[in-house]
Amino acid sequence: MKLALIVTLGLLATPVLAQTTDDDTRANALITPMLQELAPGYHGQVLAACVVAHATSDEKTTMANAAGPSTEIGAIITAVINRPETVGCVEATLKQ
Repeated sequence: MKLALIVTLGLLATPVLAQTTDDDTRANALITPMLQELAPGYHGQVLAACVVAHATSDEKTTMANAAGPSTEIGAIITAVINRPETVGCVEATLKQ
């Protein structure tokens, strides 16, 4: 039951990533573990998905090409998280 709930909740977040690119996928892979330190589990996944969904193309490319976590990546994440549309994405996804 718990696994089914996690899978269902994960699928609810997928519209955010409906049109993913390689940069989206690589950026998400980089930032998810970083954000899960702040918001463990599903909440970190939602936060990462919303950050990638609302990052600019240049921000996504920078995150996708990063060798690993860095101050620069942290600054990009912070900038994107502070955008109203990112906050709205997180709130809407978590209410589902």
